[in-house]
Amino acid sequence: MSAPAADLPRPATPGYYASHWRSLDYFNLYRLTLAAALVFSSLLFSDSDLFRPGAGERFQGFAYAYLVIAALFVLGIRARWPGFQVQLTAHITADIVLVVLMMSTSERLAGGMGLLLVISIASGGLVGSGRLTLLYAAMASIAVLLQHGFSILGGSQRTDSFFQIGLLCAGYFAIGWLAHALTQRALRSETLAQQQADELALLNRINALAIENSPDGLLAVRGDGVVRHASPRALALLGVTAPVTPGVTRLQDCSPELARLAQQLNAGAEPILNTPTAQLRVRCIPLATPDDSRVLVLEDQSQAEQAAQRLKLAALGRLTANIAHEIRNPLSAISHAAQLLHEEAHGDTQARLTAIIENNARRLDRLVEEVLTLNRRDRLNPVSFDAATLGALIDDLRQTEDIPADAVIVSMPEAVHFQFDPDHLRQIVWNLLRNAWRFSRKQAGSIRFSTQVTDDGVQFEIEDDGPGLPPEHQGKLFEPFFTTDAQGTGLGLFLARELAEANHAALAYVPWADGARFRLSLRGSA
Repeated sequence: MSAPAADLPRPATPGYYASHWRSLDYFNLYRLTLAAALVFSSLLFSDSDLFRPGAGERFQGFAYAYLVIAALFVLGIRARWPGFQVQLTAHITADIVLVVLMMSTSERLAGGMGLLLVISIASGGLVGSGRLTLLYAAMASIAVLLQHGFSILGGSQRTDSFFQIGLLCAGYFAIGWLAHALTQRALRSETLAQQQADELALLNRINALAIENSPDGLLAVRGDGVVRHASPRALALLGVTAPVTPGVTRLQDCSPELARLAQQLNAGAEPILNTPTAQLRVRCIPLATPDDSRVLVLEDQSQAEQAAQRLKLAALGRLTANIAHEIRNPLSAISHAAQLLHEEAHGDTQARLTAIIENNARRLDRLVEEVLTLNRRDRLNPVSFDAATLGALIDDLRQTEDIPADAVIVSMPEAVHFQFDPDHLRQIVWNLLRNAWRFSRKQAGSIRFSTQVTDDGVQFEIEDDGPGLPPEHQGKLFEPFFTTDAQGTGLGLFLARELAEANHAALAYVPWADGARFRLSLRGSA
């Protein structure tokens, strides 16, 4: 007996797959079983009156030949050679020839043996996807008619038996057409199912990509607290480094605080969860499943706030860009008029009032310029910097701010090389240097500028000897329009950080015992 053919990705013959070969193997398994049964029957009834004198041995020989041919077909199926359609046609032809030969040995068995071809024709149509089915029915009909005609000529059959043979041949065609129609319908259903499976697979890939690239963390949790799915973003926001096995790991083991919070979540509630890495807003979406599964959505509040700030500043930048000339022209007139008044002023009151006008006009002009610079932060033109050019930039900015030479100490190695937009770097260093001088003691060595080359890139640090920044202000330091100086715009540090990020760098405040320290980190530069 033959075992089913092993699955192959695709056969050599175009249009036929491993399932076709497997079906052909099952069809041949039926043939082997039938041949073995015929051999056993020939051994058991060879001497009975079922056969004409001497025909029993011929029936037995045909049965043995049928068994040997069926066994040889196994080798062709295993080798996948010749092609599928050639092998299927050879199988049907062997069935027709050998069954008709066995029909010729006994008039009593002819009708029953002819019915065996019905199974071969139907199986051939189903296995071959409905191709050549009517051809097989025609071959079987011709073979049976020829065999019956020879029997009549030999005197073993009467002419009136042609009606029964005609019905049998009509049955062949009916079965062939039915097998063809059913196979075509099955193929259409299979094609539709495959299309739906492909669409479902594509939808699953899209969902996986959406989950992987979502800025929010997603956790699917069963009612008993077992994690069904955890996106990488969710694990990063929760600070989970241990591997999570879906269907095994419990939420309590990953984040006890979130597990406790999830048990208390009500519809519409969005509590806040503080983790070592972020402040998260937690939303619960029930899935309406028997196991009471639900999805926990973790939203990073800091990112949401930054996005809102960027939208606000983008709108402000577009507005300012459109009306910059409308603002600057009146500002220029106000500044010019204030200068004329200042020249003609003869009293302290008039001088003080004109100074107020000039200071506020300069403040408005600086605010417009900073917002315009923020609006142009994506226009990069990076150039190469080394220790000499960076030192020259710091010295130029020091002179612009009228800072004494001995107040700024610059320390950097010679092997400093990096890429940065010169206008952006000038704006960043100018903001940091001006703030450091404003809050320092204004003594020799009050400002220190140092550079370090690390494995990750280059780090610049600027520190002052001032009072430092209170802890309650450190979280708002880079927020737009936040300032502790009545004359400041509140955009300097925010603008500096935005320009740093545009150049693939990071600006951060480093807590320091004596004064304030800021660090500019350039990744991948050395």
